[in-house]
Amino acid sequence: MAFILSLMLALVVLNLWTFVLFAWDKMQAEQGGWRVSEASLLSLALIGGIGGAYAGRAVFRHKTRKKSFSNALQYIGFFQLVALTFCGVYFYEPGGLSTPVQAEEVQTFAQRPQSHAYYPNCSTARSAGVAPLYRGDPGYRSPLDRDNDGIACEPYRGR
Repeated sequence: MAFILSLMLALVVLNLWTFVLFAWDKMQAEQGGWRVSEASLLSLALIGGIGGAYAGRAVFRHKTRKKSFSNALQYIGFFQLVALTFCGVYFYEPGGLSTPVQAEEVQTFAQRPQSHAYYPNCSTARSAGVAPLYRGDPGYRSPLDRDNDGIACEPYRGR
């Protein structure tokens, strides 16, 4: 999860930097100063700053008339969309980041049987939230296991 947050932060910073460079290049173009090369602007868009590039173009009305630059930016955007779709399909796992668990499998610390646990009957074990008890579990005793299958206080299944 920390990797994903770091990646998201890096993309935000990259897009802000791309946006700022579009502003700088527009200002330099109006004042006749040194410009940022188109290759640099397109490279930043290619490595993830496509949002900042499109925002910079829209806000500063910069590089909107040059057809070759516009086409290159559109190709980069299309490439990133295809790559993102591929990654989403390829790395998709049903259940997402977490998988559902059965309610019976979840026990809080207070519900876990203690090493010195003693349950006089199955009703007490059930009310403590520890039933069924398996052979080797704290609190398991053979008198609670009526069918002697290693599972004490199991629910009646009507057999």
